[in-house]
Amino acid sequence: MAPDRREAPSSRTLQRQRRAPTEVEQAVFRTAETAAPALALSALNLAALARARKAARGYPSVMQCTWYAGIFAASAYALSTGDTVNGPGLAAGWSAIWLFFNGRKALRSRSPAPIAMAAAVAAIGSMYGYSFLNLGRQ
Repeated sequence: MAPDRREAPSSRTLQRQRRAPTEVEQAVFRTAETAAPALALSALNLAALARARKAARGYPSVMQCTWYAGIFAASAYALSTGDTVNGPGLAAGWSAIWLFFNGRKALRSRSPAPIAMAAAVAAIGSMYGYSFLNLGRQ
């Protein structure tokens, strides 16, 4: 007797089998549709400009702070206009780039402010990234 061979499920079957988002996921999705976290990242980079000018350990350079503040503000603008695809995508992508260039420097400084800044960028970027990568589940 031949073994039972089943066909692979179609994409339509897989779509029907998705589970509903949990309450935490729904909260993440709702928060990721607002511009406030992206504006917070923009303000955080602008606030770091004062320390960056003094070349304090653990902070991004003046040029980086300026550019990241602008990029996160652009992400907040996209979200405020209702673009819930590009807004989170911008914030998540540039948060990852921020962490790539500045995360290690912030941790090595052993100073609470740069570490808190890196943690905020990681947390908010993760929230936007999760929302962006799960667009179909909302």
